[in-house]
Amino acid sequence: MLIFLMPTGVSQNSIHKSLNQTYEILRAPDVNATIPELTHSEWHSTAEWTIQTDQTWKEYRAWLLNQIGGTFRILSETKYQIKLRKTFHSEIHDIKLIADETDEMIHVIYRVSLW
Repeated sequence: MLIFLMPTGVSQNSIHKSLNQTYEILRAPDVNATIPELTHSEWHSTAEWTIQTDQTWKEYRAWLLNQIGGTFRILSETKYQIKLRKTFHSEIHDIKLIADETDEMIHVIYRVSLW
């Protein structure tokens, strides 16, 4: 049973590749986005960035759900926030998108965890 609690040794290269793919998936055409800020711990890596768009949250959300298809599932949703998840082997990929009420900026938190 102890073997399931040990890190699987997911490489930093793999995490960066996954982050880059997710960053591109979340960027709608003609939007500006900051460079992701990546932090690591023993069991997870987290990246945060913001997206600036002329779309309303409702328009961006519709575009996003079409973009991700069945890759991620919706964990929860409120008026200005959506949480998505995808599992792949021993990794959990979580995305949290938070829009400000003016619909101009969307804060993204992307996290890869080992389980």
